[in-house]
Amino acid sequence: MTILILAALFLVFLFIGVPVAFALGIPSLLYLLIADIPVTFVSHIMASPLKNYVLVALPAFLLSGRMMNSAGITDRLFRFAQALVGRFRGGLAYTNIVASAMFASMSGTAVGDAGGLGQVEMEMMDKAGYDKSFSSGVTACSSVLGPLIPPSVAMVVLGATAEINISQLFLGGLIPGILMMVALMVNIFLRSRFTAAGRTWPVDRVPSREVPGAILRGIPPLLTPLIVIGGISFGVVTPTEAAILAIDYSIILGLVYREVTVKKLWETLTDTVETVGTFMIIIAVAGFFTWIVTKEGLPNMISTFLTPIVSSSAILGMLVLGVFFLVVGGFLDTTAAILLVTPVLMPIVKRMGMDPIHFGVVMVVALVIGIVTPPFGICLFVMADVAKLPVKTVTKECMKYLPAMIITLALLILFPQFATWLPSVLL
Repeated sequence: MTILILAALFLVFLFIGVPVAFALGIPSLLYLLIADIPVTFVSHIMASPLKNYVLVALPAFLLSGRMMNSAGITDRLFRFAQALVGRFRGGLAYTNIVASAMFASMSGTAVGDAGGLGQVEMEMMDKAGYDKSFSSGVTACSSVLGPLIPPSVAMVVLGATAEINISQLFLGGLIPGILMMVALMVNIFLRSRFTAAGRTWPVDRVPSREVPGAILRGIPPLLTPLIVIGGISFGVVTPTEAAILAIDYSIILGLVYREVTVKKLWETLTDTVETVGTFMIIIAVAGFFTWIVTKEGLPNMISTFLTPIVSSSAILGMLVLGVFFLVVGGFLDTTAAILLVTPVLMPIVKRMGMDPIHFGVVMVVALVIGIVTPPFGICLFVMADVAKLPVKTVTKECMKYLPAMIITLALLILFPQFATWLPSVLL
């Protein structure tokens, strides 16, 4: 009953627009008063999740992505992607997806992709004559690649919370991220061939004489994932050290491109500090909320429910969890959802012998699908703001990509090797 009351209060606060940290914190404070728990004990619980060295990678990757944006790299990436796939009907839609996959290796977040590269993508598609609702839909859905293709802020938070090797999570998300990219492009291909609107999409071919230059200008930014993934895979650097290297490299590129100024650098640092502060508050409050639901016996209840399912079929158990994550992702930001759900489920995962890498990657994939699904998919609101469209319009367009994303999630659940093979080979 206590858990139901806390959950109900949490959802009520979310529905009326209260920020996630307060929506979690207010019910927790009420529990504190009812249970007569000393305040000093609570402060210890909230501080504990923050005392994790791995979390240093969080601000580092956030700063790296923002520096790449400030360094003028987004335009070069978009032109590079256009040179590769612009020759097909609906070329800028393909370009949108490929450019987001490239930018994902630098930003690590869906919101960073949608708010940063998304503005460039929307402007280009508007100039080419694409319908604005279509442009907003493909831009929002391509942003889900941000937390999948390493480096990923969501996986850093997951690794720190669940005590899973972040290097393995990064590598585990690479193939699912590529699968998601291919699924979105197949969706575009089918619509361009079999729908009336798709047959009117333009071809956005880059002139042949400009292709070599566009490719050459795109190569330096694309060395970032080699620095991050290669350094981690070969044991040269830790994920945290790789993030610092990515920051240094982005600053160097910005100086070479003459895009970085003192003003831009200060704005980037300020934005990063504000974002990290938000993350840390959510991490601390979620730690307290999770301690409460654990104390009230929620993990045992979930374990009792899942044990018969997993005993009969581990795949069926993962399918049930996948559906659960999809629902949670539609209500919560990915980071908040990971912080809330992981401490409850991780002991159950270990007890039942599930592969933690497979579990972690399935969780992230399902939760990021949730960020473009109603009622509270955060990227729906971000893209509605960027495109100056009603949230309802963006949501309706995003739903057309949902089958492709669900198929990707189902393949990942049915074939764990998509998540576990690369880490087992390289690490």
